[in-house]
Amino acid sequence: MLKTIFTRWQNVVDFLVLATAIYWLLIWGKKTHALRIVVGIGGLVALGSLAQRLGLPITAWVMHLAALTSVVLLVLVNYSEIRYALTHLDPFSRLLRPRPPGQNSDVAAIAEAAFSLAEARRGALIVLRGNNQLDHLLVGGIPLGGQISKEILEAIFRELSPVHDGAAVIDDGHISRVGVFLPLTNRADLPNHYGTRHRAALGLTELSDAMVIAVFEERGEVSLAKGSTLRRIEQPSDLVERMQSSHRPASAPSGIKFHSRLFGRWRLKLSALGIAAVVCGLLFLPGNTVRTITVPVEFENVPAGLEVAQSSSTAVVAQLRAATWLYEGLDVGHLVARVDLMGMDEGFHTAVVGVSDLDLAPGISLEQISPRTISIRLIRRQTASP
Repeated sequence: MLKTIFTRWQNVVDFLVLATAIYWLLIWGKKTHALRIVVGIGGLVALGSLAQRLGLPITAWVMHLAALTSVVLLVLVNYSEIRYALTHLDPFSRLLRPRPPGQNSDVAAIAEAAFSLAEARRGALIVLRGNNQLDHLLVGGIPLGGQISKEILEAIFRELSPVHDGAAVIDDGHISRVGVFLPLTNRADLPNHYGTRHRAALGLTELSDAMVIAVFEERGEVSLAKGSTLRRIEQPSDLVERMQSSHRPASAPSGIKFHSRLFGRWRLKLSALGIAAVVCGLLFLPGNTVRTITVPVEFENVPAGLEVAQSSSTAVVAQLRAATWLYEGLDVGHLVARVDLMGMDEGFHTAVVGVSDLDLAPGISLEQISPRTISIRLIRRQTASP
């Protein structure tokens, strides 16, 4: 079946597009548990389709019902992870340059404020926006639009401040909002001493590409959350370096980049190719619908100086077998039986018409064809007299 698929360039393009889509789905699936469940749902649908094609209606009904039930449970139980996946589907986010938190002085001011708050045992959450929009993830807050400075950040998180319990959002070199509440993570593998502030820092980074600086008053510690990972920072210079390096484009030779993109994550790429091959095999299994159509004969590669003077048949009757849905995409008007005359000399010849001459799409098989052979007479082309 795969050999038949790769005989047409259109099928090769379809296969590569499908494999690429599956590859990106597998990459997202490594980051979110919900998308791994989506892959399982796809497997149930595929098994149900296979069972239906094999004449097992009850098995097919059970598989499709299980897939539908899984979809409902997925939406109800994993709403936050589905929102994460949809947030990262933006095809233009990779084309945009990362948004730095501000100038070097702003980064230093943020780091100094964070460690000053930690030394004073005052809690704080400082959000540094990346490429993703955050408005749909943040709750409440007061617009500020102020400049970044150590003193302003310290004032925001004083105990007497009405917005000290929320987070401050740094966007495009300004403190855009304060007193903002962040989404909490639902992870169950976190240490017991992690409180609401820890879960808020991780929750936002699970749903976006933002960074969150978290200051914990109980321990007097500063941590940086990025990519659903929370790391403790020991000193301001380390925090400055991490903030700057997170927005610094990687500089690697073009040859290394090309090699990494081509051969990196080879296990995921092989898995995507294998899954795509299975999907194509399931889609193009031989069907049970047989149709008979008349196909015109077209002669190709007629030798130079010769022409077809006589042919025993100008059309053939082909009996095709396929699934009903495949016939809907079959353009009968453009279907021809191409007979190759390359290397033939003047005189009578017999050509055999086979499935390769019809150029059928995958999943459509040739049951029989009549006539099977065509008698052809080639003569010298007559040149017009001057």
